[in-house]
Amino acid sequence: MCGSLLLLRKRIRYDLNIHQKKQDSFIHEKTRSISFRLPDELIEEIQTEARNNDVSPNVLVHRILERYTQWDSSAAKAGYIPVTKGLIFELFNRISEKEIVEIANRVEKKEFTDIVLLLRNKFDIESVLDIIEMRAKVSGFPYRYTVKGAIHSFVIQHDINEKWSLYLASRYKSAFEELGLTNVKFKTTANTILFDLYIESSSNS
Repeated sequence: MCGSLLLLRKRIRYDLNIHQKKQDSFIHEKTRSISFRLPDELIEEIQTEARNNDVSPNVLVHRILERYTQWDSSAAKAGYIPVTKGLIFELFNRISEKEIVEIANRVEKKEFTDIVLLLRNKFDIESVLDIIEMRAKVSGFPYRYTVKGAIHSFVIQHDINEKWSLYLASRYKSAFEELGLTNVKFKTTANTILFDLYIESSSNS
């Protein structure tokens, strides 16, 4: 069991790297050049960070600006605040699984639709999946998102505890149900949440 879990974690990290490289391959997108005047110290920090991550400064700046425009600029307005894993671990360890499910359902019904609308200007399955992926990315969680035909699969490794897995599964389940998707298969462990959902294409509708 331990060997299988270790293999899964390595696979998630590998797929995350591949996924990131695909995202960074924006040379085929329509682009244009623009110049910024930055302090020498900041430029040196960008160059150092780029070397440490084995990417070009151009790719790193693209990542930074993409994250700001797609998340950071509106996340605080949507109610997101940075908290540590240790805080989540301690808080969730003090409440029952039943309470966790109830909290997740209340939070989803009260906030999640408004959050998605604020961050993506629409509430549909594409925007919900985009928010789930972006949350994993900005939290630094290794994840894998794959699409095979009509099956969309997510694996998110958070390394907090099983109750956090339960919370995420319950919250996402409520969001999918609000979109009319009830046949979603969830699996959770102490460190990971996995789910598969079937999305019928509009051509098959």
